[in-house]
Amino acid sequence: MSRTIVSTIGTSLLTNGTEPALLPLLRRTANHRARDLDPAEKEQLERLVATRRERLARAGIPEARRASAELNGLLAIPEVLERDAFTPEDLHLLIATDTYQGQSAAEIVRDWIRARDGNAEILQVGDLRTDELASFRTALSDLTLRLLEWTKGQRVLLNLTGGFKSVNAFLQSLAMLQGWESVFLFENARELLRIPRLPVRWDAAEAIGPHLPLLRRLDVVGSLPVGEVAGVPESLIFADARQACLSAWGTALLEQVRAQAYRERLQPPAVPELVFSERFEREAGRLGKDDLAKLNRQLDALARWVATDGRHNPASLDVKKLAKPVDGSTHQVDAWSGTGKRLFGRFEDGKFVIDRLGDHL
Repeated sequence: MSRTIVSTIGTSLLTNGTEPALLPLLRRTANHRARDLDPAEKEQLERLVATRRERLARAGIPEARRASAELNGLLAIPEVLERDAFTPEDLHLLIATDTYQGQSAAEIVRDWIRARDGNAEILQVGDLRTDELASFRTALSDLTLRLLEWTKGQRVLLNLTGGFKSVNAFLQSLAMLQGWESVFLFENARELLRIPRLPVRWDAAEAIGPHLPLLRRLDVVGSLPVGEVAGVPESLIFADARQACLSAWGTALLEQVRAQAYRERLQPPAVPELVFSERFEREAGRLGKDDLAKLNRQLDALARWVATDGRHNPASLDVKKLAKPVDGSTHQVDAWSGTGKRLFGRFEDGKFVIDRLGDHL
């Protein structure tokens, strides 16, 4: 059975066995992106990365396990390798920071896996660094959404042998929430520690409960004044003195609720500036569950377009002004991907009103 093996990637490839003179440089630039490095720092790091890439490319299994904590844990998982090649059914998803060191280490690991016929991709997360708490928490929320999208419907195994403790602690909790199995290999140990899928099911709908409309709005607009989220459980939001945004936990629970709730009925507009006509609500009510779920997702994207004064308009949404109004509608929007259906609407009293669901003009 195919599976997605998620591995967090740290910088062990660069630090293991490195000459002591380079360690201060690695520590000092641990949270630096490529653009943050001065020319001398970048030149030294590039030489180190090139050396480690060449050394690992020549390495067999025992040498690779000594060189990289991530590969040490990964190669201890049963049935990851078939002889000297990776199992082709497995997807190896490597979570990396956007720092120079983190990205370089992830690329070296990815290329080593691919050279042995493995399927490996990097999931790079911006600001997944520990030197700025606010940015780190926002990055965890972004990681949650992207990871859940990558692994939707997949059997997931989480390899936590490498990476960073702060990220791994969160992912271990997320694994419990999602029912994923986790593995860990202590340094110098031979036996893999398994944390099995726990027979616990979180009731995400109950946890979010009456806060769902506010959390949907918060997800669409990004942040709200702290006074507007009073009463929301602290675990669901991250707040400073003025603004609040969804926490990583809030993001994960909201995503779970959406997966079910968006199939059941048309959800109310996520922001007050978006309005549904009675005709549109009747038309949406006749959709099958799969199409209704896609439409609800698209309506959240449209709410973001409204909330950002049109700045958020990806190709998947494609809001267009019609050359001539049609039945009072002045704008056309893709209803959801893979369909010829469109949403038709207009602005009225500072709000965008969806008039109907129809065919592409």
